[in-house]
Amino acid sequence: MFIKYDDLVVVALTRKNANANLIFAFLYELVDVRAEKKGVDFAPIDILFQKKKKSTYFNGSFNEQALRSNFVLVYELLDEVMDHGYPQIVSVDLLKQYIHQGSAKEVPSSRNNAVDEIRDARDVTSTITGANNWRPEGKFMYQTNEVYLDVIEDVHVIVNQQGKELSAYCNGKIAMKSSLSGMPVCRFGLNDKVAMQKRKEARGSKKKVDNGSGIDLQDVTFHKSVRLTRYDQDKTIMFTPPDGEFELMTYRINKITLPFMVQKEIHERGRNRVEYNITIKSKFETAYQANDVRVIVPVPSHTSSVNIKTTTGKWEYKPTKASVVWQISRLAGGASATFRGEVKLAHLIQDKAWQRPPIELKFSIPMWPASGIKVRFLNVHEQKLQYKSIKWVRYVTNGGDYQIRI
Repeated sequence: MFIKYDDLVVVALTRKNANANLIFAFLYELVDVRAEKKGVDFAPIDILFQKKKKSTYFNGSFNEQALRSNFVLVYELLDEVMDHGYPQIVSVDLLKQYIHQGSAKEVPSSRNNAVDEIRDARDVTSTITGANNWRPEGKFMYQTNEVYLDVIEDVHVIVNQQGKELSAYCNGKIAMKSSLSGMPVCRFGLNDKVAMQKRKEARGSKKKVDNGSGIDLQDVTFHKSVRLTRYDQDKTIMFTPPDGEFELMTYRINKITLPFMVQKEIHERGRNRVEYNITIKSKFETAYQANDVRVIVPVPSHTSSVNIKTTTGKWEYKPTKASVVWQISRLAGGASATFRGEVKLAHLIQDKAWQRPPIELKFSIPMWPASGIKVRFLNVHEQKLQYKSIKWVRYVTNGGDYQIRI
């Protein structure tokens, strides 16, 4: 099995049947090119050869010449990231602690230095073989200990010509930014039906959780720091977070509240004119508002002129995309806006039936989750330092593949 990376081919060999997903995931971990972002780990070889600006070993790029010139360092790295055919460490912070560029370490000049080196090596080994190889112990100290949580959902909807929902769900992720001292353990809870029911049963209650008070999480994936055994037992999300920004979990929820209702009347008048009457109304509470609302209205590709009036916002004809983009900077909860007008069509030698592509919606609604997901609690405990932390939670609902067929 192999992957291509610039002018190189990275190959993995196996004598037996093996998990192909694991092998490919490991190969991509080695040479993955990720967006440069504070707090996000880069793949080891990527940092080794400074594919990005941030470098830890030497300048250059990951190509054949760099590989030939630095093969010793590459061998050292590969020896650490894999043992006896099993992937071990792809944490750059850990690799930097014991793979160094340049000449070998000098011999310790005193017994104290030798003891310090032995202690450092023991700490590194303990971190590598332990459960927290993404967060070295004793490295992070902050005056103010803070945690930021972003619950971001992309809404995907298909509505047919009669206004009936054919599909409606959301893909969500919870991103976290931690500025915490020491080795904190975080305990995190959502209004998940299964988790809420397990907590009730643990307290001796036999009452079922109300369907309206919880959500059904599907296709859940977690960051490697989450203790999956504990989650399997009682659905408690417990973890020691990496420092900085990372993606804690992703999920899908099939039952959502549609943020908008779109009423449309689109009529073709003969061969040279199409009339539009579209109304969009927000269905969320008046305490919230949608930002950067874009309604992408399709028009025939042979449109010659556009005459549109709107009650709010502005519009722009995009001939290359055969659409009129209606832009509304802000739309409050319970408010509505109207798009009315006509487009004139050029005469064609051979008439073609208009395929009527769907209307598309793009938007962003802060602090309003379409799925009804809620962060019920986030507890942070550091056994040695015993500090109090500040927590911030933000919700954002974005328009994903949101289509209204016409």
